[in-house]
Amino acid sequence: MAAPSHLAALDEAYSGERQASPREARVPKVEPQSAPGPARVIRLEPPVVTRSPLSAEQIRCTSLTMGDALRELEPVWRDLSAHIADSSPFLSWDFSFEWWRHFVRNATGSATGYFEIVVGTDPQGRVVAIAPFFAERTMGKERFGITLQPFGRSHTLRTMTDEPVALYRAGCEAAAESAVKTYIASRFGSSTWDIAVVRGSGTGGGGSAFSLGDAAGMIQSSRAIEGTMSVTLAPWGRFKDRLSKSMRDNLAYYPRKLSREVGDWRVVTARTPDEIAPAVEALIALHRRRSRSNRGVPHADHIAGNAEAAFLRAWMPRMAARRQASIVLLEIRGAIVAAQAFLEASGCVSVYYSGYDERWYDYSPLTIITAEMIKNAAERGVGRMDFPPGSTPWKSRWGTEQPRSVIETSFYSMRPAALARGVMRRLHQRLQELSLP
Repeated sequence: MAAPSHLAALDEAYSGERQASPREARVPKVEPQSAPGPARVIRLEPPVVTRSPLSAEQIRCTSLTMGDALRELEPVWRDLSAHIADSSPFLSWDFSFEWWRHFVRNATGSATGYFEIVVGTDPQGRVVAIAPFFAERTMGKERFGITLQPFGRSHTLRTMTDEPVALYRAGCEAAAESAVKTYIASRFGSSTWDIAVVRGSGTGGGGSAFSLGDAAGMIQSSRAIEGTMSVTLAPWGRFKDRLSKSMRDNLAYYPRKLSREVGDWRVVTARTPDEIAPAVEALIALHRRRSRSNRGVPHADHIAGNAEAAFLRAWMPRMAARRQASIVLLEIRGAIVAAQAFLEASGCVSVYYSGYDERWYDYSPLTIITAEMIKNAAERGVGRMDFPPGSTPWKSRWGTEQPRSVIETSFYSMRPAALARGVMRRLHQRLQELSLP
């Protein structure tokens, strides 16, 4: 007797694929022959394979809140990061582990020290989502409530990336994202958070807000946040041809100017952990120096404190050991005057932090360094370069495309105490705006 249809569907969902029944496999008809003839080959058509789309309801989410659990999650995390559509070094286990060690566990800035990693699995037990969160004091003040934030971003602490961390397996991103959102929303009744933020998996238009119902006691708001800017790499000659004339002229002018006026200069790339360690120290010093410079566009100091410096000292050698990090240095007369960090994953090189001695500003040292990395990456077959989130002229000069956007969803508690804290936050923000010159 045939199984009920709902059981058959469930069986398909758990197996992920099925072979066709004998009736479904079509066999060519063999006509009887009156006399023996040459042997005939009967070819069976390939079995019909169907794959049931995964739904959010089929994904089971759970939370891990201990440091040991994070360590044990490493092999699963690495496997999932290799199976996401748009991989990034900032979605690696190495990044999140060091980020947890330096910014969460030590309660740096507004972090409370609490964290949890939401893990979503499909019916076969395959991990399809990993979303790490930490709790922080909203706007740095306990009286303004608690916000559950993705690893990698914070409202009140400048950390080492502007990319929120969330991993969704390729092919089932929408279901995995929806399952994580539903799970976070279900926790509001028993949580201490006033706000929870979930990074999405895809792009979209403007934000929207709607009530999830009285029982949920919250509202949900989605908005598009600006993501990375990318450029497709090619052999250096072809790549230059795609750039504007002024940029092509600059690429020829600054090295010539340096050679003519200085004479002794070279570009050096640190790749191994032993090479990266001293290069990180140069990067930290030059990044801080650049942030204090009055030359050119003002730059924020992303390595302002000991925690940020310690993070770089730990993370960059870890990535270098996996051949996923390098620091390109510009040496003039034997002294390092500029440094730019780069990270690599899945055929893409990402531009990371940089710094330079402002005395060499007129020679555009970072232009020389970036050009060197593009040449090297293209020669090694790297197909794309990602620049940090946000549209700025220096990125567009390299021929970058429009920035990709990612949907970010925020949940706001409607409990009376949370609403009161929300009013206080808004008043505080308004007072700050009025006090600005």
